[in-house]
Amino acid sequence: AVAQALTVLKEFYAKAGDATAFVQQEPPEIFDSPYKGMQSENGGVVGMLEVIESDFARLEADTKAAEASAQREYDTFMTDSKVDKEAKTKDIEH
Repeated sequence: AVAQALTVLKEFYAKAGDATAFVQQEPPEIFDSPYKGMQSENGGVVGMLEVIESDFARLEADTKAAEASAQREYDTFMTDSKVDKEAKTKDIEH
């Protein structure tokens, strides 16, 4: 969803300078170039969304690594417990 929002915003801002929907007359001579928004100021919305996207990717990778590690620990514990249980069951029988 964040990637889609970034795509939409980047397309919008790319076309922002060409937008003339509200222009009904020639702009005053004090304007040197068309207004293209403030998207480059301190990253803006696009920058914030890019940070969110990278943070999410890092969190997802960390979570997958932690889950894999926990699964390995669980499997080792269950194997050790099974061997221990079998050994104790044999000791009780003898």
